[in-house]
Amino acid sequence: MIGTDPPASWDDDRDAYVADFDAEGLPPSIAVAEALDVAREGSDRPLFDYVDPDALDALVTDSGPSMSVTFAVEEMRVTVHADGRVFVRPS
Repeated sequence: MIGTDPPASWDDDRDAYVADFDAEGLPPSIAVAEALDVAREGSDRPLFDYVDPDALDALVTDSGPSMSVTFAVEEMRVTVHADGRVFVRPS
């Protein structure tokens, strides 16, 4: 894992795996990939099979703090908030 230690953890209050990013350090796409890896207990499919990581990073980091992006990855729903939070929830 590239990012934080641990990269993501389950949060009972949010019913989601939660990860954080810092656009100046850890980009959103890496935080998403790491959170999905934890949530799905490993996967052989890379993030770019579902979303363009560069476009995700640009959209989230170049927008205002209220921006959020939600997309599906198989059985998971991923929400990325411009304020540095990532939530991965089972659908």
